[in-house]
Amino acid sequence: MRRGTLAILAVALHGCAFTNVNLAMPTGGLEAPIAGGNGREIIVMIPFADEREIRDRCGMQKNGYNMDTADAVCTSDPAAWLANLLAVELMAAGFSVVEVGSPHREGALRVEGSLLKIFVEPVIGFWTGSHEADLQVKLVATSGNGLRAERTFFAKGRQGGAVISITPLYEQALRRATREILEDMVRAILSLTDRYLELGSRPVDAEGRVAKGSETAR
Repeated sequence: MRRGTLAILAVALHGCAFTNVNLAMPTGGLEAPIAGGNGREIIVMIPFADEREIRDRCGMQKNGYNMDTADAVCTSDPAAWLANLLAVELMAAGFSVVEVGSPHREGALRVEGSLLKIFVEPVIGFWTGSHEADLQVKLVATSGNGLRAERTFFAKGRQGGAVISITPLYEQALRRATREILEDMVRAILSLTDRYLELGSRPVDAEGRVAKGSETAR
C-alpha cells in the first residue's frame, strides 16, 4: 500500500512539474502602515523600468530532481505592479503622492524605479521542500532643488513545508518578499525626507505669505 501511495505521488509530481504556474501578483502591502509622511509631496513614476535579465518569466517549475521543467508566469506587468504598491504604501505612510504631470511643490521628491529581478522557484529536498522568491529594485530619488540619491533593495521570501510545488506556495513566497522590500523602500524614503526637511514640504516663506493673507482677509 505504501509503495502504491508513493507511486501515485511520484506520478502527480511528474505531471505538475511540466505545467506552467500562473503567478498572481500580491495585491496587499504591509500589514501595518509606516507613519511619518506628514503630507510631504512625492511623485512616483509608474511603471518602473523593467531591467530584468530574465523577462519572459517570473520563475520556474521543477521536478523531483530539481530540474527546470516549466515556467512561473506573472499574470500582470511586474514593473507596474510594484510601482503601484509603493505609491499606495507611501500614501498610507502619510505622504501626498502626486500624479506625474500634475502641479507640485518645487521640493517634491521624484522617485523612479528599475525592477532588476523577480524570480520564484521551488527548492526541493528529499523529504521536504520550500519556495523562494527574489525581488530586487533600484530607486533613484531626485528633486527640483538639486537632490539626487539612489539605492538598490533586495528581498528574499521563503515559504516552506511542502514537497509538492503548487501555485499558492509560489504566491506566498512572493508575498513575503514583497512586504519586506516595500517596508525597506518606504523606510528609506522616510529617512531621506527626514534628513532633508525641504523635500516635498511647503517653503516656510510661502506658509508665511498664506498666513498673512488670511489675516488680511479677516
